[in-house]
Amino acid sequence: MTPSKTPAAGEPNYKIQQREGCRIVYGHMPLRDWLLLLKEASDIDVLHADVARMLGATAVLGPPQGLARIREQEAPAAMGRVRAQLGRAARRLEPDAVRWLAAGEQGLSSLALFALLTGVRPPHYGGAALDLPRSASEFRRCRLLVEQTPSLRRALLLLAGRVSEPAVVPWAALAEAWNDLCVQMDHELPHWRDGTGRAPGVNAMLACFLEVETDLAVLQSSRTTTASLALQDSFSSPAARRAGSARWLM
Repeated sequence: MTPSKTPAAGEPNYKIQQREGCRIVYGHMPLRDWLLLLKEASDIDVLHADVARMLGATAVLGPPQGLARIREQEAPAAMGRVRAQLGRAARRLEPDAVRWLAAGEQGLSSLALFALLTGVRPPHYGGAALDLPRSASEFRRCRLLVEQTPSLRRALLLLAGRVSEPAVVPWAALAEAWNDLCVQMDHELPHWRDGTGRAPGVNAMLACFLEVETDLAVLQSSRTTTASLALQDSFSSPAARRAGSARWLM
């Protein structure tokens, strides 16, 4: 790997590469240059964080077709890097799961679902296990995960049966209603894979699972407070203050 050179005074601290009709930005681009880059972009150009992650770039801007070609071209090398990052944990994943980690469309909720279904935490995931999808766009990425990694479908079915486990009950409830969510999304967004359009019905359904998550958090907080108060009462009770009863307090 060629070491990067420190820019001379007055030179830009970034570079832009052209590829498949896309512009790939490496380094720190000043706001003025960002605005100019966006101004020059066409109406169909989009910023794609997942392709930027694959390339180790700051940003990638281009048409969907060009972005898809770059993603396909870079997938094998990106899969190799993911396996290296995961080490032994990579052996627990099927190739389709490794490919999704390397090249899939990702967000907090889809990464949380991946970790829950596989038991392998993605190296670039810094969220919490209960990062539920909060909108149709986030559920879309979760749905793409399951669609593009058939090896995880059985794990999703098993997750739906874990509604009695407090730690995962919101996700288990969502997995149980997975097919209903997909039917509603197909109705509202027949071309949901394109990532365009709105789905208020799906958003309303997802809000129910977020309420389950909130109720669970309140319940756990209540249990913690109750246990703390009970412990304090045990220390202040007359029995605890009797002669000789202090030995167990030490």
